[in-house]
Amino acid sequence: KRCISIYNQMVFTIENSRKFEAATLRRLLRIIGIDPYYTFVTKGKKEINKYRVPVARILQERKEEARLMGGMARTDVAVYNIPKLGKNYIANWQHHDVIMISSKGERYYEFHPWEKYITPVDTFIDKDIPIYEFLMDLKERGENINDYKTIWYYY
Repeated sequence: KRCISIYNQMVFTIENSRKFEAATLRRLLRIIGIDPYYTFVTKGKKEINKYRVPVARILQERKEEARLMGGMARTDVAVYNIPKLGKNYIANWQHHDVIMISSKGERYYEFHPWEKYITPVDTFIDKDIPIYEFLMDLKERGENINDYKTIWYYY
């Protein structure tokens, strides 16, 4: 062994957001000596919308599927990369607020910079992928969308 640390930064897309996909990937990475570091929720550009996943899905995944792995195996942090603000740790409530929800389940978030109490920095408002459309995409891929029904309760 050469004592070299290797870290993984996973992009959370519709493919690896399916039930137990990310948890399985984390487990396999740990087996071969790679530490999961960040899991990025993609931000919005219309040309990548077909790959995007609602923020609610990563919160659901971390809460409901984390029980499959011990605490030391779950080393990655869920982040949303905000233009001009950097990484926003979405599992921490102090870093974002839900300001509106549409009938399709689009959450409108206000993301807060960590330094907002130190220096004047603007917040960032972003519209998420509609949960309904995400569920329909999963259904097209052969997923049972009833397995994801609690997603509506995550913010």
